Amino acid sequence: MGHDLEEYKKILEEDIQLLGYEKLRYAIFEGENNNRQEYQVRIEKNQDVFEVYMTADRASVSGKYEYKDVFQAFNRFLSIMQAVILSNRKRVRDGEPPEYSCPLWNK
Repeated sequence: MGHDLEEYKKILEEDIQLLGYEKLRYAIFEGENNNRQEYQVRIEKNQDVFEVYMTADRASVSGKYEYKDVFQAFNRFLSIMQAVILSNRKRVRDGEPPEYSCPLWNK
C-alpha cells in the first residue's frame, strides 16, 4: 500500500471510530480479492480511481461507485455505512432478520 493510501486509511478509520461504526463489516484498501465478506462496505484504489461498493450474499459486488477524488469516495463510503445501519435497524424493528449480527442494529 502506498504512503498516501496509508494516510487515507488512517483518516477514514478515525472517522469510522468517531461515528461508532467500527462494528460494521468493512474493508479499506485491502485489495479487491482480500478480506471479502458478505454484506461488507469496501473502498479500493484501482489505478486512478477510488471504488466504493457493497458486497452482497456470497461476497458478490452490489453497485460500484467510482471517484477521482478520495474525499468524495469517503463520503459515499460513510453514507453507505449509515444506510446499512438504518436498513438493518428497520429490519429488526419489523421482526425481519438483519443482514448479519451486529450490536448497532439494536440502538
